[in-house]
Amino acid sequence: MLYYFGMVMAGVGAAVLIGALTYVTTMLGLVIMSMFAFTAAPVLDKVFKEKA
Repeated sequence: MLYYFGMVMAGVGAAVLIGALTYVTTMLGLVIMSMFAFTAAPVLDKVFKEKA
């Protein structure tokens, strides 16, 4: 019985670890994308202001 409990807890731990890695990767990707967006915004403003 204790063996099966250990297997279930190991599975839960692995699932939590995979979920945490997915969450961190997504947040890091969003932060990097927003950094690109904030960096490119002044350049894009100049380009679109010249067109109008």
